[in-house]
Amino acid sequence: PRFAEAFREFTRPSEGDRWPASHAAPGARGQPKDGAFLLSSCGYRVKCAAKLLGLPPAGRWESVGTKHEAALACAAAVPGAVVLVRSEQGAVHLIQKIEGAMNVFALDGFSTGALPPPP
Repeated sequence: PRFAEAFREFTRPSEGDRWPASHAAPGARGQPKDGAFLLSSCGYRVKCAAKLLGLPPAGRWESVGTKHEAALACAAAVPGAVVLVRSEQGAVHLIQKIEGAMNVFALDGFSTGALPPPP
């Protein structure tokens, strides 16, 4: 229950995708809601709100920012990963490597399919 609430709060859209000035943790107030939750296949929290750096590009995904690029790279680098990423506008995508190809699915019911490999 505590993790579920923390996850909902982390992914809840907010102005500028930042923690509100009224947040219970003073150090979080006004800070960006950037980072990743890394869970094991059995749901154990491995890392929460982690910053992912240095992952090689995994494909070309036009018109997205660094958050989406990091999510794509994480899905490529971590075997069996299923990655969810939310844009500042609220759109949510699921990213998964399937049979060697990177696939992105919009969770509004439309699939964008396989992405081309990196250049």
